Amino acid sequence: MVVRIKSRIWVDKDGQELIGPGIYSILKAIEETGSIASAARKLGYSYKFVWTYIKRLEDVLGVPLVESKRGGKERGVTELTEVGKILLNYYESMSREVEEVLKRWEQKFSNLVETLQTAVAEVEKEEEIPYYEEE
Repeated sequence: MVVRIKSRIWVDKDGQELIGPGIYSILKAIEETGSIASAARKLGYSYKFVWTYIKRLEDVLGVPLVESKRGGKERGVTELTEVGKILLNYYESMSREVEEVLKRWEQKFSNLVETLQTAVAEVEKEEEIPYYEEE
């Protein structure tokens, strides 16, 4: 028997999403690829969707999350700003802590389910009606 507790974390400010699984994956992909276009391809999103999502979040926060540099040998690169990196790190840290709590609660629920199954089995055993053959 395997008990799993699942959760997803969203952080809102006045009803506006600051970070959740979606923007986390976008920021992480930009950090890994160095490009909004590459991040969008990697995640299966359009460039416009990713760019719009980032800009909406930047408007909510009031600070830039990405910085693009054009030209050169690398044909331009997009990097997370310090705020973008901090947001990413906070979300990763929060996710790790929540996972630790979930693991502890999974064990507690596993124990509870085992106890309940044992109790039900004992009640069913007590309620068995013996079978007697007539002679």
